[in-house]
Amino acid sequence: MNMSKTLLSKRHLIVKGGKPQGVILTLKEYGRLLELIEEKTDISDLKKIKKDKTSFRPIEEYAAGRL
Repeated sequence: MNMSKTLLSKRHLIVKGGKPQGVILTLKEYGRLLELIEEKTDISDLKKIKKDKTSFRPIEEYAAGRL
């Protein structure tokens, strides 16, 4: 799905002084934008983890150390 095409075809601009100031979205569009932001954040976090060579340990090992 082309997000920009979908949003551009359904947007309602709020214009003040001849300049766009805001946009009105449906709840569905707003929810999809939030999902896309979260996905991008997750991808960014994953790239950082891989770059930093973070090590992981099994949950059982972690839990054993907490008891």
